[in-house]
Amino acid sequence: MPVTADLRVRIRGVNAPLPAAVAALVSDVWDRERARRPGLFDGRVFCADAIDAHEIVGHWTNYRKALAQLRRPALFDVLRVRSLAVNGLIACADGLVLGRRQRDAVYFPGCWQAAPAGSVEARSGDGVDLAGQLLAELQEELGMAASDIVSMQPVLAIGHPESRIVDIGFLLETPLGFGDVAHRHATGGNAEYDALRAIPAAELAEFLAQGNPTLMPSARFMLEAWIEMQDGGKVRCRSPGDSSRRG
Repeated sequence: MPVTADLRVRIRGVNAPLPAAVAALVSDVWDRERARRPGLFDGRVFCADAIDAHEIVGHWTNYRKALAQLRRPALFDVLRVRSLAVNGLIACADGLVLGRRQRDAVYFPGCWQAAPAGSVEARSGDGVDLAGQLLAELQEELGMAASDIVSMQPVLAIGHPESRIVDIGFLLETPLGFGDVAHRHATGGNAEYDALRAIPAAELAEFLAQGNPTLMPSARFMLEAWIEMQDGGKVRCRSPGDSSRRG
């Protein structure tokens, strides 16, 4: 759904204790994932309980619950985790920037997504700053500073029925050319993406028409939203069923 530029987040509610059998299952999934990826961290992530164009209401929960639900979707009936994430589509001087996720990524390995992106995590205190979270991801993933961005605006809330993740999509603008973006990524970014590419604006409609199966649905929706805004129109509603995969 389209969201307003002044989208706010309100924290309400707390985690309820899990039944012993469910807690054991969550721990088992977590232990298996940690064995494969020792760097996983069980930090706090934000769970969206209700969302409309103006406000997100939710609570903090542990990442292990979100991961367990991702691996075993039937757990949603008990856990009810709808992880909130931020996702930015950067318009640079040479086009729209996409990043290809690492082949061993937890979410959708090898797929192209709008970059940067990441779960809304507890960074300082209990508050949620969506723009601040996205700028932190910008620095960590792409090595770009907040000063590289001249405008940013939330435009979409994108729900993913299978993963239950909700992406808040931002459109960002930088005067940098793609070469400078790629250089910052290579010298200051992390390993979230193994490649970057820029889709020239003049080629964007053709790119979308090709139906690339490795383009994440959230990236498609944000590219379409960018086109709509360039045409002076409003961002249209997308059906929750439009996307079945994580963005």
